[in-house]
Amino acid sequence: MNYSELFLTAIQALRGNIFRTLLTMLGIVIGIASVILIIALAQGSTSSITSSISALGSNLITIRPGAEQRGPVQSGNVTTLTRDDASALAVLPNVAAVSAVVQKNYQIVGNGENKNLSVQGVSYGYPTVQSITIDQGSFFEEEDEQGTAKVAVLGPDVVTDLFGEDATAEALNQNITIDGKVFRVIGVAKSKGSSGFSNPDEAVYIPVTTMMQILSGQNNVDSIQVVTDDPNKVDAVSENIKSALMDRHQIAENGTADFNISTSKDTQSTLSSVTSTLTAMLAGIASISLIVGGIGIMNIMMVTVTERTKEIGLLQAIGAEQKDILIQFLIESIVLTFTGGVVGIVLGELLALIVSKIIGVPFVFQIKSILLAVGVSTLIGIIFGLYPARKAAQLSPIDALRYE
Repeated sequence: MNYSELFLTAIQALRGNIFRTLLTMLGIVIGIASVILIIALAQGSTSSITSSISALGSNLITIRPGAEQRGPVQSGNVTTLTRDDASALAVLPNVAAVSAVVQKNYQIVGNGENKNLSVQGVSYGYPTVQSITIDQGSFFEEEDEQGTAKVAVLGPDVVTDLFGEDATAEALNQNITIDGKVFRVIGVAKSKGSSGFSNPDEAVYIPVTTMMQILSGQNNVDSIQVVTDDPNKVDAVSENIKSALMDRHQIAENGTADFNISTSKDTQSTLSSVTSTLTAMLAGIASISLIVGGIGIMNIMMVTVTERTKEIGLLQAIGAEQKDILIQFLIESIVLTFTGGVVGIVLGELLALIVSKIIGVPFVFQIKSILLAVGVSTLIGIIFGLYPARKAAQLSPIDALRYE
């Protein structure tokens, strides 16, 4: 008996009870679809986060107060960085721009609208640091920062919230109040989109000196952001920043720094590691349904062997060898799981496309995931079909023919 005949016989046997065949495949379909969906969404989320971080630039360095440590850092309660620290870093080699940052939420009133929004006190070099482009008007100058001017630059979403759709030009030179203090709008930023952690389109930018002296009343800054003139110099500049701040804070060379330094590359690497771990964990959980589906296939194949005992005896009587019967039942099991795997792949990719559109992440088509799914489903067919196939092959011809 050749393999083509064995394959055709297996197909005919499965078509003989099509409803049971479909129900048997259901576990494999659900398992493969779940794994494909989870991996596709994880890859899409990772791609979205990576793009957001890349948009910040590969040459961005962020310094935050508090020693570097594992676990959550309560940086809001640590006051080790100052605006003078930011000024000192601006003169280091290969530093293109520096900005001190203080961020708070305040009640903002403009054009009769009242909103609670994020207000960021930043330095005049912040547009260079964060690649912010001005759509109308201008960003504040160094003189505004030195003079604690009460001027503001609005993100496009803030303009919409306060002044309405397409009101960019109308917002210029208008007065808004931040925590009861009057500010004049001198510029509106172009839309940039979410960075994964915050949305600059929903922010209001004011001079950091104005924030510290008029609004928040603090002497420290929440962070210092530095951008280098060469992405290849990020590590070298980071070392220079560490040395400069250690010296300014009078910390010995072997002492523990009261600040921590991170780069966009570090953030991207950390997030990629986290998403990979979560993806593996969720895919492992989804794979449990594959095992359940495999057990279901084994049970059905055992029933099939019992139902076709006399047929097995007839095959043996006309000269079929044990390996022929073994291969025939094994092929049936593989066809079940392979077909279920293909259907699961199509269903999983379709669901991933729909869900990615709903939640707003890129749809990523992963050929490796598809090949893995096909391989896994075929392997399940072999593993869980082998025992019933061996049992069928080892039946005694005499006992099989006598079976009722």
